[in-house]
Amino acid sequence: MKLVSEGAEGRAGAPGELGTAPEGGLKDLYLRLTKPAHRLIVQGMALSALSVAFGFVPYLVVIVIAQKALAGSMFDVQELALMVLASVACAVASRLLFGIGTGVCHRADADFRANARHILLDHFSRLPLGWFSDRTSSEAKQAVSDDVLGMHQSVGHAPTDLVNAVLTPLVPLAYLFAVDWRLSLLLVGYLVVVVAVSMPFMMRDYSSLSKQYNAANVELSASVVEMVEGIEVVKAFGSSKRAGGRFRAAAQNLADVTYTWTKLSAGPFSLLAASISPGMMLALIGLASCLFVMNGWCDFATCVPFLVLGANIPSGIMAVSASMGFLRLAKQNLEHIAEVLAVDHLPEKDDAEDLPSGGLDVVFDRVSFAYSSDSSPALCDIDVRLAPGTVTALVGGSGSGKTTFARLIPRFWDPVSGAVRIGGKDLREASSESVLSKAAVVFQESMMLGVSIRDNIKLARPAASDDEMVEAAKAAQIHERIMELPLGYDTVIGSSDGSLSGGEAQRVAIARALIQDAPILVLDEATAHADPENETAIQEALGNLVRGRTTVVIAHRLNTVIHADRILVMESGRIVEEGTHEQLLEARGRYAGLWEAQQAGACFAGHDGKDLV
Repeated sequence: MKLVSEGAEGRAGAPGELGTAPEGGLKDLYLRLTKPAHRLIVQGMALSALSVAFGFVPYLVVIVIAQKALAGSMFDVQELALMVLASVACAVASRLLFGIGTGVCHRADADFRANARHILLDHFSRLPLGWFSDRTSSEAKQAVSDDVLGMHQSVGHAPTDLVNAVLTPLVPLAYLFAVDWRLSLLLVGYLVVVVAVSMPFMMRDYSSLSKQYNAANVELSASVVEMVEGIEVVKAFGSSKRAGGRFRAAAQNLADVTYTWTKLSAGPFSLLAASISPGMMLALIGLASCLFVMNGWCDFATCVPFLVLGANIPSGIMAVSASMGFLRLAKQNLEHIAEVLAVDHLPEKDDAEDLPSGGLDVVFDRVSFAYSSDSSPALCDIDVRLAPGTVTALVGGSGSGKTTFARLIPRFWDPVSGAVRIGGKDLREASSESVLSKAAVVFQESMMLGVSIRDNIKLARPAASDDEMVEAAKAAQIHERIMELPLGYDTVIGSSDGSLSGGEAQRVAIARALIQDAPILVLDEATAHADPENETAIQEALGNLVRGRTTVVIAHRLNTVIHADRILVMESGRIVEEGTHEQLLEARGRYAGLWEAQQAGACFAGHDGKDLV
C-alpha cells in the first residue's frame, strides 16, 4: 500500500526512523486512542459485573438446598419451585447481561478504531514525504490496519471478560471466607503456589520473543506490499517463484517465531491448567473437607459451599490468563503505534501566517537537504530565484536532485540548511494549509481516489461550483471523455463504469490543479507515461495550466522544455548550468551533451518530442 507516490529521487533517501513512545507513556496513548469509547466501555463493564452477581444466585440456591437436605429439613413444593425458577431466571439474565455488555464493548471498539485511524492519518498528513518509502509504507499499513485491528481484544472483549474473570472467583471467595476462613485460606494458598510456580516458565523469554514476533509481522507486511505492488511485473516476466522468495521467507520466519513462543509456553500452561482443573480442585477440596470434619474443625454442611463453588473458582484464573495473552499482543500493537506516532512531523508554529496573494516568486536561499543524517546530500547549496509567472525547467540525470528540488516548494520536506521562500516568506514561518493552497502539484503518476470524478476534481477546492469544475475539465481536455461515461461526473473512479486510462487520469489530475488555481505549479514528468494520443491532449491541457503561473517543470525529454524561460541543469544535487535553451546549447556544456544524445535517439526512433511549454 503506497500512501504517497514518489519519484525515483524521492525514494532514494532513507525513511524517517521510528521513534520511541510518546511522552506520557503507553497508558496515556491508550486513553487517547480509546477516548470516544470510554463511556461505552464503562457501561459494558457494569453489565458484566451484574452478570456475575446474577450468575452467582443458582449456586447459592444449590448450596441452600443441599445444606437443608443434610439437616433433614424439607422444602414444600411451592418454595422449591420458586427457588428453581429464580435460579433459571438469574442464569438466563446473567448470560443476557454479559452478551449485552460484550455488544456494547464491540460498539466501543468501532468508535476506538475510527478514532485511532483518524489520529494516525492526521499524523501521516503532517509527516515529511520522505518517511513514506517502500519500507515505511508497510509501517503505515501495519499501524492503521493490523495494529488497530490487533487491539480489538483490548476494547471489544477485555473489559467485560476481565471483569467477569476477576469477579467470578472473588465473589465466591468472599462468600467462602465468610463461611470458613481456614478452608478458604487453604484453597487460596494452593492457587497462589501453583500460579507462582508456573508463571515464570510461561513468561520465559517473553520480551525477546515479543520483539521478534513484532519484527516478523512488520517484515511480512512489507513483503505483502512488495508482492501486491509488483504483481504486474512479476507476472509479465514469469518470475513469481523468485519474486515470492521474500514473502515465503517472511512467512516462514513468523511461523518459526510463533512455534518457538508456543513451545516455550505450552508446557507450563498445560501444567497450570491440569493443576487447577475441576477434577483436581474437587479432589483437593474433598480431601481437605474430610480432614476438617474428622478433626472436628467443622461439620460437613460447612464444606458443602466449598464443594459446590471451589471447582469453578480457578476458571476465572484461566480466563484472566487467556485475556492477559491477548492483552500482551495488544500491548505490542500499541507499542508499534506509539513508535509510529513518535516520528517527528514537519514543525508548524502556533503563530504561522498565510502566504501573500497574487503572483509569487520562489527563492532557494543557499538550500541544502539530505534524507537522513547518514545519507549523502540530495541538494547542495542551491541559490536561485524563480520569478513570478515564469517557467523554469529542471533537467539532469536520474538522482541529480530534480524531484527533491521541486518538492521542497510545496514543503514536502524542510531543508537541512538555508531556506525556501515564497513571496518573501520562509515556508517554515507559514501555515501548511497556506503553503499547499499556493502550490499545485501534478505528479508523473496521477493519484485518483475511489470517489466520483466530481469529487476527485474538486479535491483541492471542495467549495468550487459545478460550472467551475466543468470549465477546468474542458481546459484539461477531459470533459468530453467524462461525458461519455454512463454517470458522467458522478462516475466513481475504479468502478466497473469508471475505468480511465493513465493519460485520462492524468488529465483529471490537471483539471484538479486548474480548479485549485494556485499561483505556483510543480509538474513532475506529467507526460512520462502517456501514449501519443493522450500526450497531445495532456500537452494542450498543460499549456492552459501553466499560463500566468510560476511553474517548475521536471523533464527528461528536453524537447518538451525548449521554450522554458529558464532551464536549470542539475547534477549531484547542484545546479551546474542555467540559461535558456539557446544559451545552453551555445555553452557546449552538460546540457548540450544531453540534447545531442536525445536528438540522436529521437532520430533513430523516428519521432520527435512535443513542446510542453
